[in-house]
Amino acid sequence: MVKEIKNSERKTYIEGTLDLSREKMESALDAYKRENYGQVLSSLYYAYFHIIKALLYQKGFDPKSHEGVYALLNLHFIKPAVFDKKYSRFFERLHKNREIADYNAIAPKFDREDADIFIKEFVELLPRILESFRNFKIQIEVITKRIKELEELK
Repeated sequence: MVKEIKNSERKTYIEGTLDLSREKMESALDAYKRENYGQVLSSLYYAYFHIIKALLYQKGFDPKSHEGVYALLNLHFIKPAVFDKKYSRFFERLHKNREIADYNAIAPKFDREDADIFIKEFVELLPRILESFRNFKIQIEVITKRIKELEELK
């Protein structure tokens, strides 16, 4: 299910979602420092999820599920080649690993190498997405700072 967002509401939705993404990046940084690498993956997933959701808000869509966010990412950004397929594949891989980290008690634990791989890809992909948010300079400056902090972890 997808709700449409009025033009007058979009800015508020986008600002709030960018703030949520920043908070999740900060959670990933904290988890990395505590060597809780499964939590790093979970936090990176939600940081990415909220960034993608903010992109969809710009188009006036408010998907009500993770699957809806993924489907609309593919429909409105991957299929028309606004972004390469690697953006969608990263979402899918992060989602799968987040579910393992959050719900599978018997799965092998994620390690630093796993976290480093996802952080590297996250750091590589985010700047291109952030170009879409030129009207949200303050939020993007803080997110960019967090991206640099994540990059420095490796």
